[in-house]
Amino acid sequence: MATKLPPEPLDWRIKGLPAAWHGDAADLAGAGLSVLNEDLMLPAAVLRRSALQHNSRWMQRFTALTGTQIAPHGKTTMSPELFAMQMADGAWGITAATAGHVRAYRAFGIGRIFMANQLVGRANIAYVAGELRTDPDFDFYCLVDSMHAIDLLEAGLAASPPGRRLQVLIELGLSSGRTGFRDDAEAVAAAERIAASPYVCLRGIEAFEGVVQGLEPTERDAKVDALLQRIVRLGEHCHDSGLFTGEPMLSAGGSSLFDRVAETFGAARKERPFFVLLRSGCYLIHDSHFYKQLIDQLEARSPIAASLGEGLRPALEVWAYVHSRPEPTRVIAGLGKRDIGEDVARPTALAWAHPGADAAPLPLSEAHRVVRLDDQHAYLDVPAESSLQPGDLIGFGISHPCTTFDKWKLLYIVDDALVVTGSIRTYF
Repeated sequence: MATKLPPEPLDWRIKGLPAAWHGDAADLAGAGLSVLNEDLMLPAAVLRRSALQHNSRWMQRFTALTGTQIAPHGKTTMSPELFAMQMADGAWGITAATAGHVRAYRAFGIGRIFMANQLVGRANIAYVAGELRTDPDFDFYCLVDSMHAIDLLEAGLAASPPGRRLQVLIELGLSSGRTGFRDDAEAVAAAERIAASPYVCLRGIEAFEGVVQGLEPTERDAKVDALLQRIVRLGEHCHDSGLFTGEPMLSAGGSSLFDRVAETFGAARKERPFFVLLRSGCYLIHDSHFYKQLIDQLEARSPIAASLGEGLRPALEVWAYVHSRPEPTRVIAGLGKRDIGEDVARPTALAWAHPGADAAPLPLSEAHRVVRLDDQHAYLDVPAESSLQPGDLIGFGISHPCTTFDKWKLLYIVDDALVVTGSIRTYF
């Protein structure tokens, strides 16, 4: 896959870029810009190249050992460069959440898109139908979770014929959860309706199991296992009843429970020819807190994941200056809600450095804690004996990468010495 987007000039609209910078993104690779030597105008978001490469290889090996495929959820990064890396490393396609995502992915050159959502709305349906009509190689999938959703699709496709049937999967869901059929008998009736439709065809059964990932592990795992077994049973019924078109697909989409998905659907594949698709969005970036804890649990319970050696590494950090130390146990750093996400947990203070050409980051103890974020300031509680002073640098880790990526039009790729070796763009 090659991205179709033309190069864009880098200028004052890009956070972190040196004020005197002249050039485009390609020029960043050889400029020798160093975070620790203050070549960037901090705060700046960086991605460690070594972590990206490690995490991509890790998932390659996991899917190979489990006999699964992956369509990473692109909403995490909305970055054509990272999509290209994932596709080059064997991704089956890219997952979208909205019709707007689909439109962006098409601009990026993505030829296979799994829309993990219902396709609703006249303009949205007409856009997808137009892409299918004009590009016979475009491979597109979306979800349905009601008879009314099928009605809407059929009406939209009748008004804007794509020239072929739209591929859909039936979505199952949990009570008090998000989308998806709650009643399996209704889902069977929908499958029969789809199989007889001139506008849509049934390609699989799916769910988003991550909606319960925040529950206590015993309750969470029981709910997830029950949901996955419902998917298997419905898939078996549809297969045995001849309701599927093409290779039947079983899919689920979280970033923390994909081992259970692979195990359950893998067992079903031994009896029937199911294609198993994972849709984790966060594995490539990972994080320093929320997903770290969840993936640690995954590695503890999954022999396959444990066999891969070192687990996923956090790739994303945001570096900022210490602006003030107004009290012995209070530090104010120059980043805030406009620079880093806190929707799941506050940032983690990972390392610090006194800037300079020979600077090297030193770890910060857990006693250095972010306790509040304003728009442009972070409040840290620190030990009275902490070495941090105004002008020092702090590297912050994140929880849940999605809500930090959307704050940056460009993130800097760095080596392990925090020297810039490239960049990626985002299109939120």
